[in-house]
Amino acid sequence: MAKVGPFLTDAKAGAYCRITLDSGEKVIVHHDKGGFKGGRLSVEVLKLMGFNSQLLFSCDLDVPKGQVVLGRLTRHATPGTADATPLAAFVNYIRDCASVAEVKTKCGALMSLQ
Repeated sequence: MAKVGPFLTDAKAGAYCRITLDSGEKVIVHHDKGGFKGGRLSVEVLKLMGFNSQLLFSCDLDVPKGQVVLGRLTRHATPGTADATPLAAFVNYIRDCASVAEVKTKCGALMSLQ
């Protein structure tokens, strides 16, 4: 099981969480607005000891497709709880991935929702 780091919030940059996958690869899940608001949800793969990253997934939660994705991620979460936030919901969605390849596959499945 992946090692999920703490959820960190920056008033200007939003909220993020680092995840170390079973493969040893590290990803960072970022929600640019934090909280329950829309905005952009993204996943980056950390490279070069965390000094560089590569964008793996990005979703604008303010557009209809993004709202469908957010609905799918939060469908079992209790409204008003941390699990109902975009960041926590997405971390819960990918926390069982063993590698970046699995994260890509799950992200692709999310984006194929209608």
